Amino acid sequence: MREPYLETGFVRLCFEKLFSLIILNLLFVLSCVPVLTIPAAITALTSACQASLMDDKQIYRKFWKSFRANFLQSLPIGAVFVIGPMAVLYGCLFYYQLSQGEGASVILSFFCFICIYLLFSIGVFAFQMLARVELKTKAIVKNAVYLTFQYPKLVLGWILLAFVINMAGWGLFPYSFPWLLLLGASLPCFAATRGVLPVINTTIVKE
Repeated sequence: MREPYLETGFVRLCFEKLFSLIILNLLFVLSCVPVLTIPAAITALTSACQASLMDDKQIYRKFWKSFRANFLQSLPIGAVFVIGPMAVLYGCLFYYQLSQGEGASVILSFFCFICIYLLFSIGVFAFQMLARVELKTKAIVKNAVYLTFQYPKLVLGWILLAFVINMAGWGLFPYSFPWLLLLGASLPCFAATRGVLPVINTTIVKE
């Protein structure tokens, strides 16, 4: 039997969960104030989005429970899939400014952008698994890489949607500050969860 959220349009889901998404986003922002806790906050937000999709009534409790339980394990995953894309983004901007729109640096800049998206996609799968199942860090990363290349439609669908929402929010900063405060993290996470959760449930959880 298919989960009810799979039968509901994404826009409708967003409207139905709008208030909880705003609260979750505020909790996420508060949880990120100590920079070291950002990976745990991402994991907690992911866990809460999963619970919300599955109509769990204790989503805020899920947030804090996941935050505490996954704090240590989320650190190496965050180092790779949060700091990693940021470092590559710096390289992307560096090569683009160096090229001034011309030459081989444009190609390097484009390559860096592809790397950012690839790391983002693998990171989405990694955090979704960390929030959903108990696996060792090595197994999480290995499965995340495998699933990224195994499900290209998902990578170019729901994960791309989450990526575009993220990029649009930060690209329009500071004008987008209210958006980032209220839905800037929870909505893209919700979009990614809508696409990835069924895959995690069928390929990882059931195994």
